[in-house]
Amino acid sequence: MTSLGFLTLVASTLSFDTPRSVALEPVEVTGCTNTERSVYVALGASDAVGVGATSAKDGWVPRLHQRMPTSTRLLNLGESGTLLSEAVRRQVPRAVAARPTVATVWLAVNDFRAQVPLTEYSRDLDRTLAALRGTGAKVYVGNVPDISLLPIIEPELRLYLRAQIMQWNEEIERIARKNDAEVVDLFSMWVELEQHPEYISGDGFHPSDQGYRRLADVFWDSMRPSLNREPRRAS
Repeated sequence: MTSLGFLTLVASTLSFDTPRSVALEPVEVTGCTNTERSVYVALGASDAVGVGATSAKDGWVPRLHQRMPTSTRLLNLGESGTLLSEAVRRQVPRAVAARPTVATVWLAVNDFRAQVPLTEYSRDLDRTLAALRGTGAKVYVGNVPDISLLPIIEPELRLYLRAQIMQWNEEIERIARKNDAEVVDLFSMWVELEQHPEYISGDGFHPSDQGYRRLADVFWDSMRPSLNREPRRAS
């Protein structure tokens, strides 16, 4: 089978009719004052919305927000089904306008699944991170998890799929480094799926409540050292 044939088969395997969701409204946390301002902005797709979780508040973005200082406001811009090129138009301007102090960007899996050319994805990631860098925010970028481990992936596709993911992650690392952003290594974390199938929801693709909790942990482990403040106790 040709490379194009492999990618087409993978895209078909990972094809989901995921409805778009309205971005969550900004959440004001008590204790925020004009002299102590902290804003967390999340750019993302269905994972940011919490598709697969029991409720939106069980997604990884709200869980991560719970670990931040109590003065932190949250603006969750996630929309299901979003590609990075769409986020450049719809989410990035709102993120910049919010003047964030910290931002997370996890917009990779949909582009990988849709076979967006890596050169185009790289260009849009550079634009996104450059815009966020201009706000002075500390930016964290999630890479592509090892989705070859998902139960819906046919065994004969896994090695090829993993090689393609690693190529994408090398480019994500390069663009992040260029823009002084930090990569959150979800690829390495995803190996835990072999011991924790409960991390995946019933659709076989999106995280479950447990999976979102683990994702929040991984992002927080990368973020906590630079915050230099006492975290909230996660609920």
